[in-house]
Amino acid sequence: MPTTDAVITYGWLFLAFYLVVIAGLGYWGWKRTGTQDDYATARGGFGFLALGFAYAATVASGSTFMGIPGMAYDMGFKAGYYALIYPIGAYLGIMLVARITKKVGDEAGSQSIPDFLGDRFKSPVLRLMASLVALFLLFYVMSQIVAAGWMFDTILGLDYTVGIWAAAGMLLLYLTLGGSHADIITDAVQGAIMVGITILIFAMFLTGWGFDGGVSAVNANLDSGQQWDTHTDSENPIFANWWVIFLLFVGHIGFTAQPHLGNKFFAIKGTQYMKKFFVVAAVAGMTLPLMFLGGVLGAAQGIEITDPDAIIPVLFIETLPAVLAAFLGVAILSAIISTADGLIISVAQIFANDLYRKTYVPWKGGDPSSPAVNQRALLISRVATVVVTIVAVAAVMTPPQYLSVFMWIGIGGIISAYSGPYFVGSLDESTSKKAAIIGFVAGFAVYAVIHLGPQMGLYDSIAGFSLYPYSENPYASSGIGFIVSCVSTYLGSKFTEPMAVEDRNEVFRGSTELSDGGRVESDD
Repeated sequence: MPTTDAVITYGWLFLAFYLVVIAGLGYWGWKRTGTQDDYATARGGFGFLALGFAYAATVASGSTFMGIPGMAYDMGFKAGYYALIYPIGAYLGIMLVARITKKVGDEAGSQSIPDFLGDRFKSPVLRLMASLVALFLLFYVMSQIVAAGWMFDTILGLDYTVGIWAAAGMLLLYLTLGGSHADIITDAVQGAIMVGITILIFAMFLTGWGFDGGVSAVNANLDSGQQWDTHTDSENPIFANWWVIFLLFVGHIGFTAQPHLGNKFFAIKGTQYMKKFFVVAAVAGMTLPLMFLGGVLGAAQGIEITDPDAIIPVLFIETLPAVLAAFLGVAILSAIISTADGLIISVAQIFANDLYRKTYVPWKGGDPSSPAVNQRALLISRVATVVVTIVAVAAVMTPPQYLSVFMWIGIGGIISAYSGPYFVGSLDESTSKKAAIIGFVAGFAVYAVIHLGPQMGLYDSIAGFSLYPYSENPYASSGIGFIVSCVSTYLGSKFTEPMAVEDRNEVFRGSTELSDGGRVESDD
C-alpha cells in the first residue's frame, strides 16, 4: 500500500520538530564537549535513569524495530525465540562486566572497549588488534542506515536512496558537535518513546487488531509453518534446531562487548548507580523486542510488501489514523538513529583514540596525554564521524535482505574475538596478556572459518563436513566463537605466567580518582 498524502504531510511536520530538538541537543552536547574524553565518553556525565534508557535504545536498534519484525513477518512466531532470548543474554553480559569496566576504565582513562582491553592487560598489541576488529562495526552502522532509509521511503515518501543520505544528514547535524553527550541524551529520550511504541504494538497483538477472535484468530490466519506450535525448521538456518537457538542466547552474552555499548558504562556518574542503571536498562530492554509481534500481526493480516523489514511502518499506515501512523513512523526513525549515532562515535574513536592517540603517538615517542595530542584527537574524532557516515551510506545503496542478519556479520566477529579477554579478564584478575591474545585470536579464527569464509563464497564445507547452518547463521557462529574465545583465554591463563600482582594492583586497585576530578564511589 503506497503512503498516503496525509501520512507524508504529518510525517514531515513531526520530522521538522524532531530536527529542531536534536539540533538543540547537539548544541547542548557541544557546550559540554571541551576535550577528546568528553567527545568519546561523556565520562561521569549522566545518572542511572537517562543512561538506562539510552543503553536500552542503543541495544535495540533498527534491528529490533524493523529487522526482527521483518523476520517474524516471514517466519512467524519462531522469530520470537530471537526476540525474547537475545535480551536475556545481553543483560546477563552487563551483570558480568559493567562494574569492572567502569572502575578500571575510569582509573585508566579508557575511551573505548579496545582501549579498555589494552589498559586492562597493559598490551598495546591487544589494543591494536581489538581496534582493527572493531572496524567490523561498519556493518552495524550500515544496517542502521538501511533501516532509516526504509523509514524515509515508507513514511515520508522519499526514495530509499535519498532517504539514506537524509539519515546521514540528521546524524551529522548533532554528532559532529556534541559527541557522546549529544548521543546519550538523544538516546535517552528516544528510548522512552520506543518503550511506548512497543506497548502499543503489544496491545494491538493482544486484542487481535483487525480480527474477531483475538490472538487465536491471529495465529489461525498464519501459514502453518508460521504458527506458534512450529518451533524449528531444518531448512531455516536461524532456527534449524534447538542447539542453534541455544547458541543464539550464548552469542548474545558477548553482545555487551560491542564498543558502542561498553563505552556507555564510562558515562555513568559512579559505580553506586550501577544496580539502578541495570534495572532501568533491563526492564526497558526486555520490553522492546516484543516489537516482533507487529511482524506476526502484519503477516496474519495478509499485508503484502516487497521488503519484510518495512512491515512495521506499513502496518501503521494500513491500520492506524494518518496522524498517529506518521508520528509512530518518525518515532521509529528516531529510534534507529539512536543506535546509529553511538556506533558512529565508537568507530570514530578507533581512529582518534585507539589508533592515533594510544598507538601512533606512543610509537613515535610522544605523550598521549598532552593537550596538543588530545585536541588533535578531538579533531580526528569529528572528521572521522563525517567520513564513517558517508562511507556507510555509500556501501548500502543496494539494501541487504535481512537487517538483523546483515549487521551480525560484523557483530559476530567482534563478539568472537573480544569475549575471552573481556569476560574472563574481567572476572579473573590473574588472566595474563598472553592468554587474552590467545583467546582473542582463537575466537575470531573459528568465527572466520565457520561463517565468514562461506559468506565470502570461499567454501561450503571442510574435509567433507558441511558448515550448515553455521555458514548462514551468524548468531550460532558467534555463540561458538564466544565459547572458544572464553575457553581458550581460561586455558591459556593456566599455562602462561599470570598477571603480576603489582600490575593487578595498579589496574584493579589503583587510585579511585576519576579523570574529571570526581571519584568512583564504593560498591556498597
